[in-house]
Amino acid sequence: MTNDNNIAPFSTHFFLDAFDISGDKIMGRQAAGNSYLNALFRENFDEISLYISDVNNDPRNKINYDKIVNFLNTALTKTNDPKVNLIPYDTPLEAERFGGIFRPDPVICELAYHRGYHGHDSYSIVGITHTTASHEIMGCIKDTLVAPLMPWDAIICTSEAVKSTVSTIMDDYYDFLSFKIGASRKPEFQLPVIPLGINIDDFKIEADKKSIRESFGIDDDDIVILFVGRLSFHAKAHNIPMFLALENISKNMKESNIHFIMTGWFPNDDVKEMYNLDAKLYCPSINIIFLDGRDQSTKFKAFNASDIFFSLTDNIQETFGLTPLEGMAAGLPVVVSDWNGYKDTVRDGIDGFRIPTTSYPEDLSTALAYRYDIGLDSYDRYCGYHSQFTSVNIVKAIEKLRLLIEDKELRTKFGLNAKKYAKEKFNWSSILRSYTNLKNDLQNIRKDENKNYSKVLNKISSDRLPPYKIFNSYPTNYLNIHNSVKLLKNINNIDYRTLFNNSESVWYAKIALPQVDQVEIILNSLNEHEYESIASLADKINFPTELVIRIVALLLKYGYVIIEE
Repeated sequence: MTNDNNIAPFSTHFFLDAFDISGDKIMGRQAAGNSYLNALFRENFDEISLYISDVNNDPRNKINYDKIVNFLNTALTKTNDPKVNLIPYDTPLEAERFGGIFRPDPVICELAYHRGYHGHDSYSIVGITHTTASHEIMGCIKDTLVAPLMPWDAIICTSEAVKSTVSTIMDDYYDFLSFKIGASRKPEFQLPVIPLGINIDDFKIEADKKSIRESFGIDDDDIVILFVGRLSFHAKAHNIPMFLALENISKNMKESNIHFIMTGWFPNDDVKEMYNLDAKLYCPSINIIFLDGRDQSTKFKAFNASDIFFSLTDNIQETFGLTPLEGMAAGLPVVVSDWNGYKDTVRDGIDGFRIPTTSYPEDLSTALAYRYDIGLDSYDRYCGYHSQFTSVNIVKAIEKLRLLIEDKELRTKFGLNAKKYAKEKFNWSSILRSYTNLKNDLQNIRKDENKNYSKVLNKISSDRLPPYKIFNSYPTNYLNIHNSVKLLKNINNIDYRTLFNNSESVWYAKIALPQVDQVEIILNSLNEHEYESIASLADKINFPTELVIRIVALLLKYGYVIIEE
């Protein structure tokens, strides 16, 4: 893949939590982030940019730099060795030549507020959706209406279902603002739909399928059904409907057995025990194999050993669903719930089957939302309670699974279709081309439309105005270029350099103070007998007037000069 100057699109806002999959609890956003970061380094880019997370991780500090580089070297499978440009948090303007900043979540308002100090037409800001069910994320989406986002900014929606969610939140808040304060102009930033991607080469299964199955105690003629994802009935996919469907099919099978490999991780031992008890109660004839999906080699063995991918996700916190794509990339037919992002990735009757879902009534949902809002229920319980009233058509699931189990040719056909479709549409190379196209589109919008926003391009957020504006009623006077100044004798007889070096109450602010040499030039250019205007003083010594005002203000504070009242 190539693009102008062959640099990766956007400077990726880099914070470890978004990309690290080495922990005990791997979230979907982390798996997606790690996959994306790997894709950047696998593409044939000459240069990649990372915008470092905050001021505390400044890459100009060697310890921080080494920490970042060590993570990249150990956490990524790199097949390309591009130049990596690490941009400190306080210099976001450096991201402009990459098209702007890409943050791997939708929390972009703060970046927009910071941009006000540099000009809102200086670069684009792009976020992406993952789960949208929490108050925190819904609040971030709501706040985009009043944040200084511009038409050259974007939140990437990973599916049409997620775009609908984002639009609903924004439209509802806009209606409130219209009523409350007469708002009449909707925000105009972009909501492109670009799916998550997968690194298709990871799913080139070359291991001996027979030996892997034998290691799990699975015969050649047996059927292996695979689930991949968090093993969490309250936050991902409830296990009982899947158990019931498989048990029903198993009762009518005479010549082979069904094995259900559940590859993921349990949030805690209590949930693990629940799954084991449910398995004995609802699918006693099924051999259920729990594997640790945090181990990537184990996960790929599971894909290799399996015949059908199966996931009846029923949870509002799921937005895209990366694991069915992985199943497709591995050449497996898929049977999934007809739920949010799965609608965009699995073609019903071509790659597998989507099973109809039915959801909860409005009054119940409102009651559960209230409990979450006032703190009666945790986020997990909020999602889990809604899941209790979301059903996936078990009869249809049984029908479609049985069809695939009994027809090996259909399994092969759907698996080949799925693998081809995953490679053509969801390989990261294709997705990154969409990112590059988005970068180019946003740059063109910025070039064409910034003139329409000239009044606010340099607007700093009203709650972050500098004290000069907020507290302008506090002082008697404000220093300006029209003030005249002269030396003041016999008040402070300590020379400024000594004051600076020996008074901790002064030098603690050295990063904000003018250089000592500059201050001494001003002192040497003044006398005690006549006033001189700041404007003429700046001309005489060829200093910017802003710098002269700063120095005079400092000298006034410590009794070295006096201004004419």
